[in-house]
Amino acid sequence: LAVELAHQGAFFNQGQCCTAASRIFVEESIYDEFVKRSVDIAKKRVIGDPFDFKTEHGPQIDQKQFNKIMELIESGKKEGAKLECGGSALKDRGLFIHPTVMSEVTDNMRIAKEEIFGPVQLIMKFKNQEEVIRRANNTE
Repeated sequence: LAVELAHQGAFFNQGQCCTAASRIFVEESIYDEFVKRSVDIAKKRVIGDPFDFKTEHGPQIDQKQFNKIMELIESGKKEGAKLECGGSALKDRGLFIHPTVMSEVTDNMRIAKEEIFGPVQLIMKFKNQEEVIRRANNTE
């Protein structure tokens, strides 16, 4: 259930929500399984026409935002985040970006600091409650 709710929090409305849960903190004892299940769900997301009731994932709002999202994905990869799935545009459609899951994200990475406002889920590992509270509150 936690994976499904985190998925909805990150990908609802293509992540174009001020309350999108793009940074997910997961305890290290279940981290690998959480990442695996998150990837499985993201790969099944139905991409298409937003007016089709079967569609779960539509386009980004405009070219500027599309470019920003793609730039942030690239910066995450360059800084050492692991691209688990997605991370690219659909070849045959306009402003569609595949649902993207990244693991091994650290707090100092640009992608973890800036609001993505797109279909990107960052899965970050923590050891204990004190650590995750400190890290979650260490944002601007």
